Amino acid sequence: MHPGFVRAPELLPTPTAADLPAERLAGTRCVWCGGAATDALNARLSVVKGELLRWEPRSCLPCLRREAERVYNIHIKSGARCTHRDYCPDSKALYELGMPQ
Repeated sequence: MHPGFVRAPELLPTPTAADLPAERLAGTRCVWCGGAATDALNARLSVVKGELLRWEPRSCLPCLRREAERVYNIHIKSGARCTHRDYCPDSKALYELGMPQ
C-alpha cells in the first residue's frame, strides 16, 4: 500500500457493533472502555439486528495507543512483507500511532 493511503486508526479492529451500547455506537464514548472519546477511528460498516449499519467509532487516547501497539506487535510478527529491517507502511503508521511521542 502507498504510504499516503495508510490511516492507522482504520487498521484497528473494534468490538462487535451489535454488542455495544448506543453511546459507543454513536461515537460519544470510547468504543473500548466507555470513557470520553477524543479520537476518530473512521466510519465502519456492520450488520446489527439484520440491518447494515454505518457507524463512526471513537476512542480515548490511552485505548487508541494500547490498541495500536497491540496490533503493531501482531503485525510485525506475522506480516510476510514486514521485516525488522524494512517495515511496511502499515507497521510504520501503527508504530507512530501507538508509541507516545
